[in-house]
Amino acid sequence: MSAAGSSLLRYAPRLIPAGSAPAGALVEPLIANPPPSPLGEHELIPQVAWMVERGGTFVHVADAERADLELMRGSAELTKLDGTLVNETLDDLPGVNIATSGAYAAEIFLDRDHLAAIHEILGFKVYLAAAPRRGRFLIGGVGAGLDGMRAFVDHVRREHDVAPAPERISPVTLLVRDAAPTAVVGELQLVALAQAAAAKN
Repeated sequence: MSAAGSSLLRYAPRLIPAGSAPAGALVEPLIANPPPSPLGEHELIPQVAWMVERGGTFVHVADAERADLELMRGSAELTKLDGTLVNETLDDLPGVNIATSGAYAAEIFLDRDHLAAIHEILGFKVYLAAAPRRGRFLIGGVGAGLDGMRAFVDHVRREHDVAPAPERISPVTLLVRDAAPTAVVGELQLVALAQAAAAKN
């Protein structure tokens, strides 16, 4: 049944591990044509899978329904309003770091207005963000230099690795610029930044 004929159904875009959707599912990239990293970290960027609620469970939408995507987006906004988001500071990390938890917390990555508001609150042109597991969105890595960035990257990996396997999304940290995720920040990127900072001194 197409979205046009089922407007009362609840739709939701869900972040999923790259390549984990079944064949024929409606999937979009979180970052179109991301810059590759030598360690292949860009291959771990989450993908966006479109889901529809059937029998109380969200299941994948078929790619054949792509023509109804705009209708799905509108319905998804109503669906996400059902979820409550709770923020907490990650006080054990240097700098400014915040975790958001809730049914659709990871999908904050898809909300440009929300990402833009975070830019305004943090007061930085760029920041780091991640969705290590279902219902979890992390931002930070700012205000404490490279040490803060490295601590944030390590924390994201730990949260991903300790989560139950079905709940894991991605172990990588993404750079958010202009209210959109643009690239992976991994070990080699941190080393390059450290070398650039040392060269200036």
